Amino acid sequence: MNAVQTANVQGATVRAARVERSPPAINAVRLPMVGVLRVLLLSEAVATLALAIFLSLLAAAMRGFLGGDIGRAAEEMIRFAAAASFGVAIFAAIASRGARRHRPWSWTLAALLQVVVAIGTGVAVMTASWHPVFLLGFALPTAVMLVLSAPSVRQALGQE
Repeated sequence: MNAVQTANVQGATVRAARVERSPPAINAVRLPMVGVLRVLLLSEAVATLALAIFLSLLAAAMRGFLGGDIGRAAEEMIRFAAAASFGVAIFAAIASRGARRHRPWSWTLAALLQVVVAIGTGVAVMTASWHPVFLLGFALPTAVMLVLSAPSVRQALGQE
């Protein structure tokens, strides 16, 4: 609504301008821990997006490698995991954006995402053979949860 409304009051033209809302006081202050949280959430989003791409490529290769019903079942299972990791990437980016704007729901979304990532990594550890890259699946959520529990982040995101 960029139009300026005018009214004629007793021969004088009065202009009503759009009132800009001032941002909350907390937005004026830059909090370094919220920046760290955003970096961690965005790195998690990038990592899970890369995982989704890798799993999608692996699914196509598995169907061709195994063939038949077994190959189709393996492809469906791996594509399901790729879709889940893509969803985590999207929600991590949304949580990062919410943290930038100091929205209270971003704290909850980020915390729930860390639980989902840790559970997903646990499932991957149980179903696949051990690989040291699984440590990243536990280390990143741990780092995010430590930053989320910092008093400055909790206060900035309305959790205190």
